Amino acid sequence: MARDTRGPMPPQTAGLRRVSGNPEHWRQSRRALAAQAAATGVLGAVGLFGVITRPGEDGWRILGVPLTPALSVVMLGIAAAAALASTRRPAAKVVTLTLTAAALALMIICSVAAAHRAPGPLGFTEPAILLWSILFCVNLGTAMWIIPDHIEGPAWLPRRHAHRADGQAPT
Repeated sequence: MARDTRGPMPPQTAGLRRVSGNPEHWRQSRRALAAQAAATGVLGAVGLFGVITRPGEDGWRILGVPLTPALSVVMLGIAAAAALASTRRPAAKVVTLTLTAAALALMIICSVAAAHRAPGPLGFTEPAILLWSILFCVNLGTAMWIIPDHIEGPAWLPRRHAHRADGQAPT
């Protein structure tokens, strides 16, 4: 029995039943993880294609973000992790929380590198700060959406009362 339902129910809440938000949230989170896998996979693939077609340079720029070979491989890694995470809920919890922490760290590192005008192998520029910020927010939101009962608690809905054949309500 859940910790919040131990002991006798108070008379005011005796007609309520506990409903977990986990199943519905997990279905929606799977879609979010699949979308993230597709977006970062396309970004990584485009970056690697740009490096292959322009071998002397660092690849293409998309919305100002230089898609260096290292950044493209990192994006493909994020895509693979998000695709794998969309298969199992425990893996999704670990992956989204890990990507949240990593994106926050890279956002801070990117900000410092951009201020010093030293982009490095991952192309840490001002537009890249926005890329890591978006990845941070998406993964934080997805992680919070995956574990609703731990954050906000379960939903409590009125019990359905079955009617007996003789027309009287059950006791």
